[in-house]
Amino acid sequence: MLGIVLLFLLIENLKADCPPNFIEWNSNCFSFFNNSTGFADAELSCKNTGGHLASIHDGFTNALLAQEAVKRFHESTETDFWIGATNLMKPPIWNWTDGTFFDFNDWKKGEPQNISGNGCAALSMSDGFWTAQDCFKSKPFACSSVNVVATTPITYPDYINCTEGFVYLKPSHSCYGNSNTKNVLGWRDGQLHCEGLGGNLASIHSYEEEIFIKTFVYFIQEYVWIGLYSVDQNKHFQWSDGTPIDYLDWINGRPFTNHSGCTVLGVDGFRDDFECTVEKKVLCKISVYK
Repeated sequence: MLGIVLLFLLIENLKADCPPNFIEWNSNCFSFFNNSTGFADAELSCKNTGGHLASIHDGFTNALLAQEAVKRFHESTETDFWIGATNLMKPPIWNWTDGTFFDFNDWKKGEPQNISGNGCAALSMSDGFWTAQDCFKSKPFACSSVNVVATTPITYPDYINCTEGFVYLKPSHSCYGNSNTKNVLGWRDGQLHCEGLGGNLASIHSYEEEIFIKTFVYFIQEYVWIGLYSVDQNKHFQWSDGTPIDYLDWINGRPFTNHSGCTVLGVDGFRDDFECTVEKKVLCKISVYK
């Protein structure tokens, strides 16, 4: 009881250096969003406020967030909320979406079970313990950032009617797919095919985009060409759509450095380099907003 009282007093006396409706603790600003959504969209919303889903590095912060969430999410029917812990990038290793060291956890007894699909962590408002949850479940969420400049997430259309054979991804405002999924092509022919559809071989620039494309590959269970390629024996890579290289996740030991290569995304979710003439399935990306 004393601990709860002390925690309450701490919350009530937190500094007001963060924007309105945020709380400050350990040089971080924490915000709470009651609009329930999946893990990936929650992370995107946090990015749009200048941060990430909340990372937690000590028991006091964990308790603080649980206590504050009870007040912030009192209208929610959910009993827990998304935090930034996930194992989707490198199963079964758990990491924070903000890239900070995973040096603390408060898993409920028996968790995480690491069941396929349960790769995202939710924090219980009643006891502060974590459970591994289905990442597509809709939950409220907490964000953390050091320098927050906005408090309202930017919104984009939830759905756009893409060309047949394509699926819209809200975070990247793009459609992904292939109008002829039975064909296999070399990398260059694949790029020309995508250009003919008004796009390019897919480029990847965010956690949300990575997870979406990995899910696509998982369901078709085949390697697919993406837009990453090299013309100097794999010393430097570039995207075929001209966008910057800002997000990479190679399989261990790759890329090789003894040939000019083009890149596939494998069924294991990691990038691998192949000779560009090898025929593979093609994944195109068409930007909705140009």
